[in-house]
Amino acid sequence: MRGYLSLGSNLGDRIKHLKTALEKLRQRGVGITAVSRVYETRAVEVDGPQQHYYNLAVAVEYEGTPRELLGICRGIEDDLGRERPYRHAPRTIDIDILMLDEVRVSAPDLVIPHPAMERRAFVIFPLSEIAPGVVLPSGKGIIEVKNSLPQDGIVRARIFDDE
Repeated sequence: MRGYLSLGSNLGDRIKHLKTALEKLRQRGVGITAVSRVYETRAVEVDGPQQHYYNLAVAVEYEGTPRELLGICRGIEDDLGRERPYRHAPRTIDIDILMLDEVRVSAPDLVIPHPAMERRAFVIFPLSEIAPGVVLPSGKGIIEVKNSLPQDGIVRARIFDDE
């Protein structure tokens, strides 16, 4: 299967968390074929102030099932100390499955394609870098969706090793 993941961090050493998550994905059999720049973004959908997020998107190849990939992602989140005290809590790492080929899953703990991705600039901007020709679940091209999103939440984009 080929697809896309979104990674984000807004606690601790954000760059280190992103790098470690990518390394652990590779170690657990997830092939990474492209990595976007890191986007620094304001936290959205949160109550109260939070540190800015660092977000990136990756193109992946994986031979297992979507549920197995979710298990890998959740395991890495746990390894990096992610806590889930409440919805939209700050996090050391967040790994979301955005799309996997033409796979559709609708379960309480896993929905593919990701239902909120098309309204989130912090997902669409990095994803558009590595997959500018992708057609999103709505049938719209990613560049069209990117151009329709407000950019005020994007603070800056940076080269991955720029820290």
